[in-house]
Amino acid sequence: MTTIDPDAVYHFNVIDDTAPEYTITQQIIQWIKTNLEGLKDSNHKTIFGKVNYGYSESTLKSFGSLPVADIYVNNITYGDDFDYHNPKELHSIIICHLKGTNNHTYLKACELHDYVMQQFIGNPDFNELEGKVKKTFITNSEVMLNPGNKKWGVMCAFEITHLLY
Repeated sequence: MTTIDPDAVYHFNVIDDTAPEYTITQQIIQWIKTNLEGLKDSNHKTIFGKVNYGYSESTLKSFGSLPVADIYVNNITYGDDFDYHNPKELHSIIICHLKGTNNHTYLKACELHDYVMQQFIGNPDFNELEGKVKKTFITNSEVMLNPGNKKWGVMCAFEITHLLY
């Protein structure tokens, strides 16, 4: 029987060996994380208690009374002509989780959904990443109840497409 440590720490370092034009996934996921961490409400308070790399449906947790966002790269699509080996689009997913299932929590999840949607549609900082992403758009989004282990919550989920240079 093999035991898997979910919190394994990896010690390899290939960042210096990866040419800048190939650091697509790392730069884009860091860009999304920075953008989400910088979101403030009308009172100039941070919206998310925590923004994580990666996502595990079984371990979604809220951070105090603030929502948590989990982001990950879903897949990369490549060209289909002479430059078929060059990435053309990167698809990412953002999951925002709020604790609770009452009417107030669900309404707040809808409010958060609309605000994050507005950022991706109207905020240039969420739309373009110089030299990497020329256009970003939401391809799908949802607001849904999320049954957890012992507690329920509400999630907003966004499927995002990034058109690459």
